Amino acid sequence: MKKIVIGGAILVTLLSVAGYAWLGGFQTEKISEVSHPRQIVYGTTYQGKYGDLKLREIVVKTKQLLEDPTLSGRLVVVNYDSTAASEEINQLIGIITSDASSEALQNLTQDSLAEGSYLRVQLYGHPVVRSTPEQVDQKVKKYAEQRQLTLGEEVIEHYFESDSMWIEYSVEGKQQ
Repeated sequence: MKKIVIGGAILVTLLSVAGYAWLGGFQTEKISEVSHPRQIVYGTTYQGKYGDLKLREIVVKTKQLLEDPTLSGRLVVVNYDSTAASEEINQLIGIITSDASSEALQNLTQDSLAEGSYLRVQLYGHPVVRSTPEQVDQKVKKYAEQRQLTLGEEVIEHYFESDSMWIEYSVEGKQQ
């Protein structure tokens, strides 16, 4: 009986570790300093609570735009208030694309992301095993403090695949 319990515990442990690895749990965040030119985001603004159904509807509609084969781009969320712990959020959920002529973009709000420097955090793995937004914020703030950088208010989330994203924090007073 004791051997069965120990064998079962070892099997459960091995399956848990394998599942965690399969979801990308052993991949670590990478923080780097980047700069990019002014970029235009086409999207829909949202102000309210994080879990609101309206926010989910906006994200779904934006993802549907990206399914159009004539429109190339990526899903981004521009956070105008960079505190991850905030209950109320102010965001633009949209698309960064070089094709401004697409009819699908004409009725959307436009905002430009400033030219300049950003701290980019590259996150990999399924969202279940990634660091929480609060943990990422803490790591970026520590990184910026060590390098004597001042973070701006904007935080831009770039979504690629279900297991890959960037989060960029604007850096004040540092131009390209």
